[in-house]
Amino acid sequence: MRGKRQETNKSMQYAVCSRQWAVVGVFLFFLLVTGHWSLVTVSAVTIDEKYKPVFDELSDKFMCLCGCGSTVKTCPHEDCGFAIPLKKELIEKIQKGETREQIISYFVGKHGQQILSAPPKKGFNLTAWITPFAAIIIVGLLMKKIMDKWTARQKIENRSQKTEEVEDKYKRLLKKELEDFE
Repeated sequence: MRGKRQETNKSMQYAVCSRQWAVVGVFLFFLLVTGHWSLVTVSAVTIDEKYKPVFDELSDKFMCLCGCGSTVKTCPHEDCGFAIPLKKELIEKIQKGETREQIISYFVGKHGQQILSAPPKKGFNLTAWITPFAAIIIVGLLMKKIMDKWTARQKIENRSQKTEEVEDKYKRLLKKELEDFE
């Protein structure tokens, strides 16, 4: 009996251990499939802790132009030919003491507007910010106007039917009284 109990305990430990590894494997597979593998990998770029908040903010404002569609901060490629050199250049500029605006304008000048993860809210790009909201408001107002017309037509049709019914009723009543009167 004692030997069977030990075998059962070992098989249970093996099952628990294999389940844990299965969970870890599923998690790593999920990270790989969703493109968040960079959460697991160690970045090739190191930065001083006092510059890290500025670096994180700015690296999130720039798109990686390697084709991954991510920001420089979240590029999933370990050896990205675009993100790593840009991060190094960004660190150098931060350590030199350049302002956020100077750094952003430098990279926009070097790579164009396509490097920005969000278009600036000025000039023609302002249209990109305003148009969706304006379109939603205009469509909503048009829909309200159309629905008001539909309900108004139904009300007019209902009133005209009711008035015809009432007129017919009174005409019959009047005709009946005139016949009785004669």
